[in-house]
Amino acid sequence: MSLLLALTSVFFDVEYTSILFVIYMLFLFLYHYKATEKFNVVLLIYLVAMLVAEVMFLYDFEKYINVVSLTQLIGQMCFFWLIRSMLKVKFENFSTHNLIELIIGFIGISYVIGYLLYLIFPLIPDLTLFLPSVIVFFIMVTICIGIPFFNKHPDNIMLWGIGGGLIGEMSFGFIFEYISDHKAYLVMAHIFGAFLKIIFTMYLIRIKNIKKTEHNYN
Repeated sequence: MSLLLALTSVFFDVEYTSILFVIYMLFLFLYHYKATEKFNVVLLIYLVAMLVAEVMFLYDFEKYINVVSLTQLIGQMCFFWLIRSMLKVKFENFSTHNLIELIIGFIGISYVIGYLLYLIFPLIPDLTLFLPSVIVFFIMVTICIGIPFFNKHPDNIMLWGIGGGLIGEMSFGFIFEYISDHKAYLVMAHIFGAFLKIIFTMYLIRIKNIKKTEHNYN
């Protein structure tokens, strides 16, 4: 489904691919429901918010910038709520030999995101909600990259995939919107967006077990 979503964006406009976004969102929600047997309202809100943000971004980002930014913020708050149990890190579990890797990774990510924002900020028509959403986005990525350094459960490596997906989707999306209209950038944005949602859904399915067994990896 994610590959189909990416490929159809090459040949069809968003008016014809929007239904695939809806089907994809429902597929992920039902996959989580089947695996956990729980109707997760917050996950549903997250998926719907991301759906609206992505579709409105494709329709006309500059026209719907506040809608995109607001739904992004709603989705980001849901994200934090869904992984709230993982935010309680124990600093004593952090090994100092990981400090160099963490600093290098943080600097590298900050440079990529910062340089891209430097290029597009002058082109943004309204920063009222866009700026807060960018700040929260940066916090999300930092958390995704940082948690595995404090909690060494093997499944937490999925957070790096989520963080990378967030960066990839954002980067290629804005490159397509403001720098180059080559369809390849749009396809890559869809691939990264689909990838991060798949990994995030899988992570949520495993998160309860991670909390139960994390003490084995301290």
